[in-house]
Amino acid sequence: MDASYEAALGLHQIEGFLHQEANRREAHRRARDFAWELPGLTADQRLVIEEAYARREVENARRVSQYLADRISQVEAQHEARHRRFARGTAVAMGVVTLGLIGLCIAVILGTAVGAA
Repeated sequence: MDASYEAALGLHQIEGFLHQEANRREAHRRARDFAWELPGLTADQRLVIEEAYARREVENARRVSQYLADRISQVEAQHEARHRRFARGTAVAMGVVTLGLIGLCIAVILGTAVGAA
């Protein structure tokens, strides 16, 4: 593995971690805001609600991220299949054109050879 690939992979992993941490912090902030809006709770009850709410938010974000990653993989596979079909069609067309030009060249060469004789 070359260094630039490893560096890009490392940066991607760091970016993913930072995004995940930011999402987790935001989930905890929303959970705290939600729990403080509920009247009559003790501090311990608020903490329990905050943790449950934040856990649910993080899990939802994880599911959405997984869905997006799966969908991106599907779209990439579809794109690669279309590209392969296009490349195969282009190669066939180029082969037909090349054979046609070779045939035309042979006909011209034979025609000039017969006319010169």
